[in-house]
Amino acid sequence: MPGRIAIRRLWGGSATRQFAVEHPLQEGTVSTAFSHLSYKLYLPRRLARKPAIIVMLHGCTQTAQDFATGTDMNRLANRHGFIVIYPQQNLSANMNRCWNWFDRRNQDQSGEPAAIMRMVDDVAEAHDIIPDTVFVAGLSAGGALTAIMGRAYSDRIAGIGIHAGVPAGAAQTVQGAFRAMENGDEGEIGPGPTPAIIFQGDADSTVAPANGDRIAFAPGAPVRRRRLLSGWRWCHRYLIAPVDEHAHAEYWLVRGLGHAWSGGRSLGSYTDPRGPSASREMVRFFLGYSRMAYPWIVIRLFLTRPFR
Repeated sequence: MPGRIAIRRLWGGSATRQFAVEHPLQEGTVSTAFSHLSYKLYLPRRLARKPAIIVMLHGCTQTAQDFATGTDMNRLANRHGFIVIYPQQNLSANMNRCWNWFDRRNQDQSGEPAAIMRMVDDVAEAHDIIPDTVFVAGLSAGGALTAIMGRAYSDRIAGIGIHAGVPAGAAQTVQGAFRAMENGDEGEIGPGPTPAIIFQGDADSTVAPANGDRIAFAPGAPVRRRRLLSGWRWCHRYLIAPVDEHAHAEYWLVRGLGHAWSGGRSLGSYTDPRGPSASREMVRFFLGYSRMAYPWIVIRLFLTRPFR
């Protein structure tokens, strides 16, 4: 575990003027009955008085360092004073470093989800922090595991960000996982009990866009749609109201985006710098900022006609 260090705390939730310097990532490990995982930890120069913890789950073939670089989440942590944990899958558990979301042992409060939540507890204890809120976000296989954790730990996780993921319960075998990714017609419908922000590219040939639709749209939930230009891409942004056992959700369907983190840095793998910044929008969603007050400009056109 990383040792204790002195961290100045902010009285507000934003570390303005502190985002120019990025500290190195610290390292840690956790062990449970079923999993042994390493992780990278990012502590900003200043913490908010009640800091959030955001857990970032990489996709297949990626590492924690690669994902941190590509998503640029550390810079946002410096600005807003939250902590970032980057778990890393072991090659011994999956030769492509995929999270084993399709394994029944990882589809409730055990296995990989339990190890990841143990990281949150260890980091909070090691640095004498009582986290105000915990959020989880992930790409591809990481997004699929995030969907599972949002349902399994709805009492502990305040929000989830799913980027090119599949719904919880979509598969129980490797073969089933490929079918779910390709077809988008398996698994739970709707976001479940945890508020969710979903990003999906309509040109994703690895994870069918129908998966994003299935996660976002709970049956009977009122939906508002807006067409907007963000970054260099047109998007549909859906605001989905809570209904029954489902929390509210926000769904970004990005035109022309493939299997990549939208708005990510090109120094990391599986990123598309031209899209809207998924990292910024997820942080805004998690921390409760309004889009008009958020300090990045997005051009919005309130059009309802479909793409042509």
